[in-house]
Parts: sequence; C-alpha cells; structure tokens
Amino acid sequence: MTEMGKGKSKFLQQPVRHLDLKKTKSLFDLVKAFEHTSFQSRNVFKCFEVFRKMLDDPACIIFLGLSGAMIPGGMRKVIRDMIERKLIDVIVSTGANMFHDLFESFGYRHYVGCEGGDDDALRKHRIVRVYDALMDDHEINQVIHLLSKVPEELEERVVSSRRYLEVLGSHIKDEGSIIKTASRYGVPIFIPALSDSSIGIGLTFLHLRKNVPSEGLLIDQIRDSFEIAQLKKMASVTGAIYIGGGVPKNYIQQLGPVSELLFQKENGHQYAFQITTDDPKWGGLSGCTFEEAKSWGKIEKGASYAAVYIDATVALPLLVGAILQEGKVYRKRERRRFLWEGDRLKSVQFI
Repeated sequence: MTEMGKGKSKFLQQPVRHLDLKKTKSLFDLVKAFEHTSFQSRNVFKCFEVFRKMLDDPACIIFLGLSGAMIPGGMRKVIRDMIERKLIDVIVSTGANMFHDLFESFGYRHYVGCEGGDDDALRKHRIVRVYDALMDDHEINQVIHLLSKVPEELEERVVSSRRYLEVLGSHIKDEGSIIKTASRYGVPIFIPALSDSSIGIGLTFLHLRKNVPSEGLLIDQIRDSFEIAQLKKMASVTGAIYIGGGVPKNYIQQLGPVSELLFQKENGHQYAFQITTDDPKWGGLSGCTFEEAKSWGKIEKGASYAAVYIDATVALPLLVGAILQEGKVYRKRERRRFLWEGDRLKSVQFI
C-alpha cells in the first residue's frame, strides 16, 4: 500500500450502516442503530450514551434543565416518569413549564390547534396559542387566582422556590403531575426566574392583598442559589441534561464556578448532554457548546458530553424511551434523597 493509501485508511475505517427498519422493533433498537448513521441521528445516539453513563455512575447526581413549552408539547408524562424511574435527581425549570403542569393538575387541558390560525379570532374567544397548542384563557386566570392562596402547611414567610413547590406538590391530587411526583420522591424543583411566569403573577396577587409588610409570601431567589450550590458541593459527581437553554441551563452550568467561589471546590459537571435548536455562532447561552463551557470551569476536562440539534419533543421521548426499554441501567440505580433543615442541606442519602 502506498503512503497515500495508508494515510487514507486511518480516516476510512467505519462504513455508515444504513438503517434497517425490518430489524428495528423498539425505540432502543432505533437509537442503537443511530450509532452507525450520520448527522443528528448519530448525535441522538451520542446523547443516549452519555445518559447511560451518568445513570450508571453510582455517585452521580443528575440535574435536568427544563426550558421551552414542554407541557403544551405533550411531554408532561415523559418528564413525570423520569422522576419516578430515577432518571433525574434535581430539576431546574422555567416557571412556565411548572405552571402548565399545575394547569393540567386542576383538570384543565391543552388542545390541538394549528400554527396558521386566525389569532384575532382566538383573542376574541379568549383562547391563547402556544405554536399549535391551545388553552382557554379563562381557565389560565382561574389557576393564577388559585395560586394566590398560600398552602396551609407553609408557615414560613420567606422561602425558596424549592420549598414552595415541595409544599405545593404535597397538596396536588393529580397523580400525573410533575410537581406532585417530585414532592413525593423528594426531587427538588428550582425555578430561578419564578416571577417570569403565571406562577409569579399568582403570587403577585397575594402581594397586592397584604396589608402590612410582614404578611404574604416572599420567594427568596438568593436562597435558591444557596440551596442548589449545596447540592453541588455535596455531590462528588454531577451530570446535566439540558432541554433547550435559557435560565435553567445557565443556572445548572454555573454551579461549577459557584462551587469554586463559595466553597473553594473546583468541580464542573462530569457528564452532560443537550437537546437544542439554538445555534452556537450567535453567541447566546442557549446555543453555547460544552467546549466553551470548559473555559468557565462549568464542564470538567475529560467529561463525557454530547449535543443534538433537534426539537426536544422528538428527541426526549426517543432517549427516555430507549433508556427505559434497555432497562438494566436505570433499574439498578439508587434514588437520591436530600435531607433539608430550612435552607441547609444536611445530607444526601442513596436508597
């Protein structure tokens, strides 16, 4: 073989294997087959491999960053089952996602619409649109007003969003609720931009009604930052799953630098994968790469990570379905239980 031939051979070693749907009987089969295809399908497989590694690491605490309109998009039960099946340990979400979960917990529904309808007519009938999903605006306002009532068990006046949602979840009766399931299994939910949501609007009604400053309820977002930083401090290994970007992604990403500043513990995430449609070249956080995150100490050198550029309502059920159908990794995983005293994390138990 010539020198040129030897040079070529080191590049041309693994042929693309064309997808054989006759041999594809499950989501697991499909995602596994993506290992030998190209483009975003192969990236789905790469994310699956990272997901499997973080689940297989007995010390890893997994953070889920939840952005986008995932509940109107039909992903409520997927996320709820991720909690129940021990696929995630901590959630950082937009307020909107948790509001949509609450909305369905009260018995209301999102409806199939279309993206090209008459929005002036929708406004006339007080119907709101989330791309091609519809909601009754009067029902939204009903939930907002109900949220202005503080749960009776919440005696504290100043609380983190984690504590507020923990107590709120204990009052929800709907077994399909993300918030209720998280509360039941002790999975903390943080909403670092709570006021930027209908939950925040509901709590604003509560603020409006108070007669003296000592009344009402204050969601302390700095307490949120302190609480989640303690989770990172106590974890020897952490993994991150980003659905979209925005505040939830940055909040989880920054835990490495925060840990270094507060606790002199330099510790980025050891595992991470992202499902996004954002492009890194515009410079925004939502599209930034894990390579860029290394420069901030947000991702560890030698970490396992991957990203797939695809609609999360397509990729998330593929990945979660493949993990559940593979079965071996998640079944042996222990649940993480976090023991809190006020805003202090006393211990992390593996049960």
